[in-house]
Amino acid sequence: MKVKDKSIKLLLGILFTLPLICLSHGQNTPVTLELVSDTGSVSPGDTFKVSVKATIDKDWHIYWTGPGENGLPTEVSWTVPDGFKAEPTQYPVPHKTVQSFPGLTLTSHTYENIAYFTTSVTAPSDFSGLNSIKVLASVDWQACKETCLPPSTTPLSIDLPIGPSTATPESGAILEAWNRSQSQLPLIKAIARVDFGHLEISAKISKEIQSQLGKDPYIMLTDSNIIKESESLTMDIEDDVLTLFAPLEDESFEVNDSLQGFLLDGEEKNVFWITTETLRIEEPDKISIPAKSYPKIDSPEAEPYRKAIEELIKNNQTKKGSFLLMLLFAFLGGIILNLMPCVFPVLGIKILGFVQQSGNDKRKIRLHGWSFALGIFISLWLLVSVLFLVRNSGESAGWGFQFQHPWFVLILIAVMFVFSLNLFGLFEIGTSLTGAGSKLQNKEGLLGSFFSGILAVLVATPCTGPFMGPALGFALSGPELQGYALFTSLAAGLAMPYVVLAYMPKLVEMLPRPGKWMETFKQFMAFPLLATVIWLLNILGKSIGLSSVIWTLLALVILALGLWIYGKYSNPLNAKTTSKWLARTSLLVCCFACFKIAQNVIQTDSVPSDETSAKTVHGLTYEPFDPIVALDHVKNGKNVFIDYTAEW
Repeated sequence: MKVKDKSIKLLLGILFTLPLICLSHGQNTPVTLELVSDTGSVSPGDTFKVSVKATIDKDWHIYWTGPGENGLPTEVSWTVPDGFKAEPTQYPVPHKTVQSFPGLTLTSHTYENIAYFTTSVTAPSDFSGLNSIKVLASVDWQACKETCLPPSTTPLSIDLPIGPSTATPESGAILEAWNRSQSQLPLIKAIARVDFGHLEISAKISKEIQSQLGKDPYIMLTDSNIIKESESLTMDIEDDVLTLFAPLEDESFEVNDSLQGFLLDGEEKNVFWITTETLRIEEPDKISIPAKSYPKIDSPEAEPYRKAIEELIKNNQTKKGSFLLMLLFAFLGGIILNLMPCVFPVLGIKILGFVQQSGNDKRKIRLHGWSFALGIFISLWLLVSVLFLVRNSGESAGWGFQFQHPWFVLILIAVMFVFSLNLFGLFEIGTSLTGAGSKLQNKEGLLGSFFSGILAVLVATPCTGPFMGPALGFALSGPELQGYALFTSLAAGLAMPYVVLAYMPKLVEMLPRPGKWMETFKQFMAFPLLATVIWLLNILGKSIGLSSVIWTLLALVILALGLWIYGKYSNPLNAKTTSKWLARTSLLVCCFACFKIAQNVIQTDSVPSDETSAKTVHGLTYEPFDPIVALDHVKNGKNVFIDYTAEW
């Protein structure tokens, strides 16, 4: 496991330091610090450079002011005589150092071998009375190898005589380090913002800089607590704008101040100093828009809206030549639906039925397969007929529209819950038919397969969206014959696996034979049904509020009580007629109580939507949809993004 938390890494860094804390002061340290200058003497008005020269032993390193994920920063403070002015310390470009430990990777910004930390000092025009110029420095530093030394503070000083400026042996090295420091590097000005847990830094750069940075840039910020150093940057270039995406250490971080640091290519050959300004998006005050009731679609007042909608969609109509392709999509979508979570519970029950029938007559198995398929075809034909009737009456209808009605969701919740309790063995359906004629039994079995097909369609509708959005939109927007053809293709795809299984006895025979395992499998299949109940409760809660979920759960408990009484005392083995009637009466009373609770749930006010006011998300202001306003934007050359969804 990769450790990412900054505090954990710091703690581990301290632990790595502990073994060396006992080093005596008499032992040599791996870093030698001294002050050097690029001039041998100073004249009035001169500007000269003084550097902390750090000579670092092999395999050891010290850290930049933005140390990364390990170690403490090297910081230099300066003291110069009165009248002299020392500029802030200039630090050369550090190296990117990656250390790997068991379960831990640390990325740090380090100096190795020899490093110079330099200030520029300006002498006054007159400093008579001084025999020499004494420059003091205080250096905070920490050296690390596999482990780290304790942090140290080292005082340094240098005396420079007064006289004409003369170069020193260190002049060349000081100048080279100076030219690789932040003040001397090419400057890139950028803007910074935080979005979705990432720091985004964007800058307009030339093609030349793009080629110099390459495809694997790296950024070192002076504040190492902002981004995750060990995770790669993501880069995007559009036209001349470079955008870097870096994952944040703390996703609640906000950019309030300017950020700065080194921006390097992957080989650390080309280096830039980058500074940012904060991108602030002024979020407008919430605009209250009066609730608007649209006229009925067939009224004269609705004519402008109809024309606006027709003009908006005229360039997005599906081509007629793609009808066969839509039929194919519908068929494939129907096949895939058998694996979707909406249909999976019904699928499991049906497979169990095939297992139970595997030892029966082949003709009976085929009849069950066709009964199941017939339920699918008839229910889909009825559903598309309802859709066309609703559409032709001037109302708005779409695929899955039945989930807008709380009564439908409540009934589906009850059906799924009752089925799950049945699978758990709380009660049995149809035990009173035991001993009846075989013909009646067969009819009941075929009828059960038929209703299984209907149930599969009812719960499958919300799962068709990802596969069948274009095809279903095409079906509902065109003539009825086209719609029936597409829904027939969908039904064929949904039913095909069952019909194939019924006509290929060898596949059925490959299924395990009936036995004790079937009871375990039956009980296991109750859990997907309960998961479906939770999903339906989620839809109900988002539609009409949390209180509706609480009341529905209470109704399910009452329903479970009634079914438990029914299962316990209505068993055919129970010879007492009175007990059976009391059990059935109790079930009816519980069902009536559930019905009254359902009425109470339906009368609950819907959750108020935010459709009467504009809202801002990630800097984009959304307004309630108005086709006339949208068309006006389109005619003015503006792109219009319509955000719509359903709870299911």
